[in-house]
Amino acid sequence: MSVRADFHVHTTFCDGAATPREMAEAALSAGLTALGFSGHSFVPFDLSCGMDAETAARYRAEIHALRGEYAGRLPIFCGVEKDVYGDADTAPYDYVIGSGHYVPLPGGGFSPVDVSPAESKAAIREAFSGDAYRYAAAYYEGLAARLLAEPHVDIVGHFDLVAKFNEGGRLFSESDPRYRSAALDALDAVAKKHLRFEINTGAMSRGWRSAPYPAPFLLKRLRALSGRIVLSSDSHSAAALLYGFREAAELARACGFSEADVRSERGFYPVKL
Repeated sequence: MSVRADFHVHTTFCDGAATPREMAEAALSAGLTALGFSGHSFVPFDLSCGMDAETAARYRAEIHALRGEYAGRLPIFCGVEKDVYGDADTAPYDYVIGSGHYVPLPGGGFSPVDVSPAESKAAIREAFSGDAYRYAAAYYEGLAARLLAEPHVDIVGHFDLVAKFNEGGRLFSESDPRYRSAALDALDAVAKKHLRFEINTGAMSRGWRSAPYPAPFLLKRLRALSGRIVLSSDSHSAAALLYGFREAAELARACGFSEADVRSERGFYPVKL
């Protein structure tokens, strides 16, 4: 496998378990060719993991210091995972992951789609009258609208995060036309503006899924639209760096991709899978 660079990485500056230095040391020991940090942006209605302005400034300072310290040994990049419902100045960052972690509720407010199966089931039951397909459609409609409004996104993150807890169809059938139509309509709209999507293994490392996302039907559509991919671990611990990249590469090849993008100081460029 030729991709040994990871650009979706969280630390103790947001909801990760390891410090940036611990992540960098693990990356160096594991032979990564590049490491990109991507702290969560600030979300005003959910203070559980996003970085406020002061924290984000300290995060950037520490990553930039590590970049100098590891120069010549490990290329380090300072990115941000910008939640589409959050607030963040993305200008100071090397790259931006644009992603959505919430579903807009019919009566107002938001519910996270990635906290627990119980929370997702409660939102479906209480806010969508038990209709999981309305829940999924609301997620995709909101995500697409917000991503289209984002001026700068380098990577679309975990596009079908709404399916994080759906292993075995516990919430809805991903083969149902109601689900697929909502997901594909959103992908078609987003890919007109943002063509680089990640294949994310984070739910695998945390035991929620046996395969990466996006689902094959989404990746095949992205390939038909000439989209690009990035392999991402979404790691929240040093042990999860590069987790499941072999499976992610196999999925990508099965869906028609022969390359994945990695980043250098000159920007993103393709490497063979």
